[in-house]
Amino acid sequence: MTRGLRVVVVGALFFAFALPDSATAARRGSRARASAPRKVPNMPPGWAWPPTPAMQDEGARCTAALDRAGVVWQPHQATRKIATPVVVPSMDFAGLKLSSSRRGPHPMDCHLALALATALAPALREVGVRELVFSELHDYRTLARRRRVLSRHAVGLAIDVVALVALDGTVLDVERDYRRGDTLRRAEALVNASGAFRRTLSPGNDRRGHHDHFHIEARTPTDRPTRVATPIS
Repeated sequence: MTRGLRVVVVGALFFAFALPDSATAARRGSRARASAPRKVPNMPPGWAWPPTPAMQDEGARCTAALDRAGVVWQPHQATRKIATPVVVPSMDFAGLKLSSSRRGPHPMDCHLALALATALAPALREVGVRELVFSELHDYRTLARRRRVLSRHAVGLAIDVVALVALDGTVLDVERDYRRGDTLRRAEALVNASGAFRRTLSPGNDRRGHHDHFHIEARTPTDRPTRVATPIS
């Protein structure tokens, strides 16, 4: 066999055994598509930018409810992607204080402020918590693992909590104390049971992305599924 013919034969054998046929490639492609994470919308149903008239009406109803809850708030200047931006200068939400090392003001959507005052404050009183220490509120960004999907931090509906402060002043650090006692886990369960928030992300269910904080997202009136939705951050 001549040298040129040997090269042709070896090349043909390589392509026959090393490269998959079209059917095999198709099967591999379908398996890859099946194993890919399902795309889940991360915004409330009906959400749009700029805010629609319906969203503006919901915002007006929300601020009226904040007044009824006794929360002293102020409208905030137009804030990127927040439909109804408000600030609470005292950071007191019906007896639940929020604090941070970050300087304010801390704008948020009215629906988060209302959920903090009417759902989170009474829930945390059951476990003797008076204060939340947070690391992040509004931050215009996308999800950590989905770069084209907005985080709910971007629309002012999410808060990252790094510690809870008990009535006696004890600081319960999420990263340090989550597995040492049951107060933080009870607080997490009460937040989830309140119905005002999507499922909390925590060291208990997302060690990779939330080992040191609770990620809590308020629902809007259109964002109340019968089954608890799981946010991604």
